[in-house]
Amino acid sequence: MALPNHLKNTFTPAEIEFLTENETITILPRYTMNGLDLITDRIPKIRAMQRVEVPIWFALILKSQRKCSIVPPVWLSQKELMELYDFEIAEPESFSQLPKNWLEIAKLFFENAPDDLTDEAHKLKSLVQDLKEIRLIKIKKGLKLLNESHLQLDNLSLMEINEIRPFVVLAMSKLTKLNEAAVAEEGQGDGAEEYEYDDDE
Repeated sequence: MALPNHLKNTFTPAEIEFLTENETITILPRYTMNGLDLITDRIPKIRAMQRVEVPIWFALILKSQRKCSIVPPVWLSQKELMELYDFEIAEPESFSQLPKNWLEIAKLFFENAPDDLTDEAHKLKSLVQDLKEIRLIKIKKGLKLLNESHLQLDNLSLMEINEIRPFVVLAMSKLTKLNEAAVAEEGQGDGAEEYEYDDDE
């Protein structure tokens, strides 16, 4: 099935989640196993009740088998999310420093490991949604400053960049063409003035 035109230059949410699952995360295993050498990854030796970093996809498998707890990142707590939200409100021209895949990681926890969170999942979901929305408002304001050669939007996540990419690419393409047309018209105007000056002489 062909993708809609507006999705051809972007990742789908499922593809971004897939990429995220190749990142590492800390787990607290409930059993011991030797390390594994895979084609693209290496699973380290695991000892029961000793924290270790593993790929997220592997952590999700162990979690589904009740063989580990997944340690949530520091920012995925009620206190930290509230502080991040306050920062977004207080600093209209900058974005808080969150991981490039913070939205996907939060979603993975809410769907697969809500019992491992330090605060109630529904409260964290609400805070994540609030944080996402305030950042989106700031992104839209930032796009108003778009010119033909530059757009400064630091600390955006992959999902946030992915959502605005089609608009930005199209807008910058149009702005570039308008700028080139203006430069060309200005050049023609300069030529006409020089020609008239020669006639007077």
